[in-house]
Amino acid sequence: MKRTKKGFTLIELLVVIAIIAVLMAILMPSLKRAREQARRTTCANQVRQQTLALLMYAQQNDTKMPMMTSDGGEWLWDISYFATDAIIKNGGSKEIFRCPSNQINTSTDNYWRYTENFSFSTLESKTPEPTSDEDRQREHRVVSYCYLMETKDGRGAIFAAGEPGSNVPDPHRKFIKTTTQIGGHSRMEFVFDTVIEYQNGGWIVPNRYADWAQGTNHMDRRDPDGANIGFLDGHQEWRHFENMYQRFTKQGVFFWW
Repeated sequence: MKRTKKGFTLIELLVVIAIIAVLMAILMPSLKRAREQARRTTCANQVRQQTLALLMYAQQNDTKMPMMTSDGGEWLWDISYFATDAIIKNGGSKEIFRCPSNQINTSTDNYWRYTENFSFSTLESKTPEPTSDEDRQREHRVVSYCYLMETKDGRGAIFAAGEPGSNVPDPHRKFIKTTTQIGGHSRMEFVFDTVIEYQNGGWIVPNRYADWAQGTNHMDRRDPDGANIGFLDGHQEWRHFENMYQRFTKQGVFFWW
């Protein structure tokens, strides 16, 4: 007697689909956290690499940091061509200036030569960068990280830890011109992830161009997760957001570290 093969019933198929959906709902957050952890590790290596490269430059130049004029960037994520030259010459590369967790500023070419005001349709390769030290100290790039290097005319005060908006200068933290001006190098922040708050209302800063923005690197849903921080003694560590404070402000933008 010939047997008839029995297929799945509709109810059985629905049960299988429901089980798969439940498993996906359980696994997806874990996969997302694993991906972010991998990006955070890459970011930590980039912060450490930039920190060590700048310290190597200081060792080669009588403890001095690469000079930036005020035209070379007043925001903490602005870094002069001269300073990126120093980092790249001491083992860095263009790629390490972009945090893999920052999903906002994806137009890397335009940010890389920000003050030259390239349009989105202009290829950088068609126009060489300026070559003189004076021009390279003046022109700046916009990157994913913040730097506590002083500019020629001064950035202002770093605020002490406290309630947001207290804006009391911290006597133990100064913008850095040389590696010898600051005591307690193991606790002096130097290079770190961008964590910014815009007018006390959000963690993205609209730029002058409608489709450009500068944002916080590591987000935990709607709030910052924390930051990788490189210190003046060369070590790097992760700092959770609950242990961070508003330390600097510029035109309604608050920088946390």
